[in-house]
Amino acid sequence: MKKIDKSQQAFCDAPSGNIRLLAPAGCGKTHSILHRCCALHRLASSRATRFLVLTFTVAARDELKARLTEDTAFASIRDHVEVTTLNAWGFRRIKSQTRNPRLLTNKQDKHFAVMNQLAPVWVKHKAVKGAIEGRRSSPTNEILEIMDALKSLGFDHTRIKSVAEFTAHVQSLLDLDLGWRLQDLWDRLIKIELLTPCAEGAADTQAFLKRVYDTFYKFWLEATDQLIKSATFTFEDQKYFAFLDERQKAEEADKPLAGIAKYDHVIVDEFQDINPLDLSLVKAIVERHRATVTLVGDDDQAIFEWRGTTPTYILEPQRFFSGKFQTFTLQTNYRSPANIVTLAQKLIRNNKRRVDKDTRAAQSVNADIRIEETEDINESLDLAAKLVADHINQGGSPTRIALIGRKKAQLIPYQVYFASINVPFCAAEDLQIFLSKTFDRLLDLLDIKQRADQRQRPRQIAEDLIKLCDLAKRYPIKKAEREALLSHLSKTAKGTNRDSIDCIAAYTGPLKGANAGAQMSIDCADAVRAYLDAASVADALTALGSHFDGLSADFGKAEEDIFFKDPPFGQLAEFAQRYGEDYVQFLDDIEKAKEHLAHVPPTDDDAPDSNDMQKRPVHLMTALRAKGKEFESVVLLDCVEDIWPTKHAQTPAQFEAERRVFYVAFTRAKKCVVFQTAKRLGKRIAAPSRYLSEIGLL
Repeated sequence: MKKIDKSQQAFCDAPSGNIRLLAPAGCGKTHSILHRCCALHRLASSRATRFLVLTFTVAARDELKARLTEDTAFASIRDHVEVTTLNAWGFRRIKSQTRNPRLLTNKQDKHFAVMNQLAPVWVKHKAVKGAIEGRRSSPTNEILEIMDALKSLGFDHTRIKSVAEFTAHVQSLLDLDLGWRLQDLWDRLIKIELLTPCAEGAADTQAFLKRVYDTFYKFWLEATDQLIKSATFTFEDQKYFAFLDERQKAEEADKPLAGIAKYDHVIVDEFQDINPLDLSLVKAIVERHRATVTLVGDDDQAIFEWRGTTPTYILEPQRFFSGKFQTFTLQTNYRSPANIVTLAQKLIRNNKRRVDKDTRAAQSVNADIRIEETEDINESLDLAAKLVADHINQGGSPTRIALIGRKKAQLIPYQVYFASINVPFCAAEDLQIFLSKTFDRLLDLLDIKQRADQRQRPRQIAEDLIKLCDLAKRYPIKKAEREALLSHLSKTAKGTNRDSIDCIAAYTGPLKGANAGAQMSIDCADAVRAYLDAASVADALTALGSHFDGLSADFGKAEEDIFFKDPPFGQLAEFAQRYGEDYVQFLDDIEKAKEHLAHVPPTDDDAPDSNDMQKRPVHLMTALRAKGKEFESVVLLDCVEDIWPTKHAQTPAQFEAERRVFYVAFTRAKKCVVFQTAKRLGKRIAAPSRYLSEIGLL
């Protein structure tokens, strides 16, 4: 049995009550949680004690379950501890309270839900009806995503019904520094033409919120109720429905829960990652069961603000729960060598809004920490390949090395490059860009470019040009327009794709709208010409990024920070310089990268992950996906300004958030950390990240 240290023992021996446990990276929080359950179980030896341990990820849940099952030290509590994710706990409630529930798991399901279950609702709301029926690309999925985002931010369709209540909740979110998350929602509503932008001034802000309420929130109230009545649920509804049901049961109960139906203690892991909806569900469970609550987490690792989380919850828990909290801090880092712990503490202490911690390393040895400067992306790729080769060739037991980027687009070239030189790698689930339909369209366009100067039948030329026109500019071509344009091009096209570009400009029929003066036809022809005239693979990718807005629509669509939903054309174009005009080799290497990729993760939160690719020695991931993982060696890519921190960071709170992301990425390493810097990114001169100065390496 693994012994517990003094700081862990102090937490375990605390009297029953509400506790905040601050657990820095590598300090043994899982071990501590289970020992705390043992201690509380012994204190209540005269009766059965039940524990509910809530996690946010399947990996965290499985680690706790494995420790509970395999370690004999916890045998006495195995039958008393329930470990589950918040989503899984909520979905069990849905299944117990509804008949034949339907979980919306893909875009098609969501589209049909809006067009069928919600049709009786949106036909009564003029703005929503206009957006759905009047847009060339129906925003049904976007509407459901915005509906879920409102739930994540704590809006309640049963309690927040008036414009005054709506405005008051908006203010409460602003007080939690979540105003940028609200702005993201308003921007999305503006993008799908449900709103017009807000003017300057307090009076205009109030008027804007009234417009949000009238044009979308009223619809949201009815639509949310309609989906629940039809037993149709999104992933966020797993928590939302459970929260509403748990709160209602608490309010209607004649007497407190008792026996096996009651949780005595609720323990929430990674509490710094909760959003307003998560908080509401946890509070409802705690209040209904009259349980104590233990909040476990680390304010320095609060990096998921893109999903509406805020460090305020773990920094000031007494504001949100009844009763006082006693705070304990784990002090010994068992993962990282001494110098990583020292430098990490030096870095994170630059943040003002945090709890100071005296974290010490259990190890006296130091890690290999160094900076490697490269000229450009191609030199960075060669460096990465060398680091990987050196790491693997050291021999000994199986080892793992992680290449961590701040955003997804940084990592795309590494996937292609490693595949081309046969380095086996595992890509985190947010890097499945090669498996998307959008990327398949990109490959189709590259095939068309490759045969741009080959003689073809007029019909084939017409079909190629329509594919290009479809993705040029913002909206796709409607079915009727497509047939008319196809007929026109089939009659006028001849020779090659490049020879027939002027045939597009000569088309005067409707195209992505009225096409007055054939202006849209001319614009599409100009976009196609810029692409087909590109001299190299790199130039072609640059042209696609500049002129084909329809292609970039789905790139980066993943559950990740809104700062980083940028298409990867710039990175791909810079990488593609090594291919010259060799489209065949570029496409071949892309196909190899697709074959190397990890499988798309299961959508069921309780589904087991049998992916043996996780055992591969090389891992590519964003900093957000690195949290909770550990590796022998870590390479932080592009440690330069405007990447670490991102160029989008403007406020003190945003700079602190960026520093937390860097801290989390840096502390994944057990033996070696390489900070890769670049002299330039694309055509831009790059400066080393300020964080390298803050930790004393520059």
